[in-house]
Amino acid sequence: MGAKEEMERIDKGMSTLYVIWAAMFLSLAMYLFVGLYVKDTLTITLEKNVVDMLRNVLYVVSLITLVAAGFVRKLLLSVKDKSTPGAAGRASAQSDRPSALGRYSTTLIISLAMAESIGIYGLVLFFLGKNEPDLYLFILVSAAVMLVYRPKKDDIVSLAEELNKQGGDDSR
Repeated sequence: MGAKEEMERIDKGMSTLYVIWAAMFLSLAMYLFVGLYVKDTLTITLEKNVVDMLRNVLYVVSLITLVAAGFVRKLLLSVKDKSTPGAAGRASAQSDRPSALGRYSTTLIISLAMAESIGIYGLVLFFLGKNEPDLYLFILVSAAVMLVYRPKKDDIVSLAEELNKQGGDDSR
């Protein structure tokens, strides 16, 4: 596959990735809207100490999710392929999408889902404790992580170059 064809496929894939990213990012606004809209109509009664314990647990889980998202992203984007020799080169030749775009798409969706889960933790905590700062903080952290992990063409291009280099080395 020529470099021009590969760039065209990456460009097409990028538009899809931007739509996915935008939809997941906008879902955070929906969580905020839903939380604030139903705050007076939804009544969940839990003891204060249970809500406080849950708040602490969800803060810790959010921190773990935040760290894990970065770790998973690095792991999935690492170029060292432990599968059979030449797999990176064969994958791009066999599929319609470059292997770099496929790997990047998977990584992006997983990272965004992990980031979005932080916003969901905030919504759950808000429903249980009715503490607006918790909702705002979790949604804000989730949005910041999504902004950091937004689709970037440079990342896909450099990943494609590394995979092509690796595929070229393996085929010797």
